[in-house]
This record gives sequence, structure tokens and C-alpha cells, in this order.
Amino acid sequence: MNLFNIVMGICLLSDPNSCREHRIQFESYESLNECILDAQFYIAQWQAANPGWKLGPWHCEYGEQPDNGKNNG
Repeated sequence: MNLFNIVMGICLLSDPNSCREHRIQFESYESLNECILDAQFYIAQWQAANPGWKLGPWHCEYGEQPDNGKNNG
């Protein structure tokens, strides 16, 4: 299972100069390229829950994978 981050640039609709980065994290068995398709669903959900923000550029990247205690030497 892969952990992905959807990294979005977002700006307040009421103040377009107030922008920041927001991340949505999810797990999938798919590849990073397929994250682009899956991300559209998560972004749509986020936009519906956050109508005061405007979405800017976004991309997918691999998230930090938990080591589940495997590196505790």
C-alpha cells in the first residue's frame, strides 16, 4: 500500500493574496501517476467542504511511509 499526498495551492476567495499550501493524504495500491485520477475525487470533496477557498495548482507526491517499528534496530 502506498501513501500519497495531494499538494494543493489554495487562496481565500475573500483575499486572493492570502494563499497557502494544503495537503490531503490517502492510501492506495495504485501508482503515483494514477494518483492524479484519484486526487480529483478527494479534491472535489475538499472543495465542497471548503467553499471559501479557491484551488490553484496541485500535484501528487509520495507521502511519508510509516516504518511500523521495523527500524528500531
